[in-house]
Amino acid sequence: MTKFDATPQLPPNGLTVAELFAGGGLMAVGLKSAGYDLVWANDFDKNAVKAYRHNLGDHIVHGDITALDIDSIPDVDVIAGGPPCQDYSVAGTGAGESGERGKLVWAYLRIIETKRPKAFIFENVKGLIMKKHRPTFDSLLERFAAIGYTVSWRPINAWDYGVAQKRERVFIVGIREDLGFTFEFPEPSAEYYRTQVLRDVIGDLPEPSEYYYRHPRNYDRRAVYSIDEVAPTVRTVNRPMPDGYKPHPEDAHVTVEIAKHNPQPLSEKALEYPHRDPRHLQKHRPPTEDEPSPTLPAVLHKGVPYGLFYPPNHVQTQATTVKPHQRLSNQRGYVADMDGPGRTVNTCRLDHAEIHPQQPRRFTVRECLRIQSVPDWYVLPDDLSLSAQYRIVGNGVASRVAYLLGVTLAEQLRTTTESSAIGERLISDDSGREAV
Repeated sequence: MTKFDATPQLPPNGLTVAELFAGGGLMAVGLKSAGYDLVWANDFDKNAVKAYRHNLGDHIVHGDITALDIDSIPDVDVIAGGPPCQDYSVAGTGAGESGERGKLVWAYLRIIETKRPKAFIFENVKGLIMKKHRPTFDSLLERFAAIGYTVSWRPINAWDYGVAQKRERVFIVGIREDLGFTFEFPEPSAEYYRTQVLRDVIGDLPEPSEYYYRHPRNYDRRAVYSIDEVAPTVRTVNRPMPDGYKPHPEDAHVTVEIAKHNPQPLSEKALEYPHRDPRHLQKHRPPTEDEPSPTLPAVLHKGVPYGLFYPPNHVQTQATTVKPHQRLSNQRGYVADMDGPGRTVNTCRLDHAEIHPQQPRRFTVRECLRIQSVPDWYVLPDDLSLSAQYRIVGNGVASRVAYLLGVTLAEQLRTTTESSAIGERLISDDSGREAV
């Protein structure tokens, strides 16, 4: 078995990239895998900067982008990144460009105007193109055109591109006008269009044992398991094993180390939340392995109802009819067989909901990373709080989407420049250097 990697490393393409609002580097992971040279990055969150440095290098600068000397940003071929989205998110403040974070879209534009890369990739929440914030979006497109960029934009659902998550984000790709072409977004392939489900990305990870939920402190932050033809054998690193534990006879076989795959036990109150009111269950029903994940939000660290997941090996039982606000912690409900289709969740009636006889559990950090299509070589530092780790993952760009956009952009730049050297610099130089 090989470790999970939805963004296989391509050879260097000769293009350099700087990333604004880089977060923990989930977008950078995709661009790096696509062959780009990451030369500079910035973020305001010290925990995100620590995660970025731990995985991608020391070229990230910690600080407020609005206070940064733009001239200190190196000349690059591509500038990428997405300003904080909370002020434009449907679930966020709704403040839009008047919010402190909402204003940062204009800081992004000023940097593009000053540095004049040959291309940029801008990412944000789908709320930016909804009715309330559409004037800001349209104004942003007009401003990009005014400073000399031909822009293309598209709302992208990550599930359409081989990510096991229904994550919708809007992307703008701008091409400097002197290059003479308009970026064309990659189309989803039949192989990956809405085919990936949780089983595909987390199905090979060991399921936490019942012992863990009773004695979580006996487990380390890393799970090490053996791979054989029957099932993985779960054991831990440098921690005492449960009383009576007997190692599998094949434990000496090849072991694979998976970081950040420790489940987080939930309180009784938290477990009961989705079942307390059928409306909660309809809105926040945890997915099974046969479905893609709902969007992992920036507030994933807050726990229930975010990031809940029904573990495998469910038992099909008879559905139960309940009344609004009836507590269902001891009730049994229906869940489809793992290899069959799930029943429709009724959104019209409040007196019926499909529930599960077993309590859901929370996604582990590693599972969240895989759902975001982040390779297993990416590991969050141990000294980050659990809430910080979840926040970094929830705020990130799905790495595979960034990878595919990066590959497509590099190919179109190479074709348009008609050069054998894909990284040939075409940045306009106001200081007297000639553009190649």
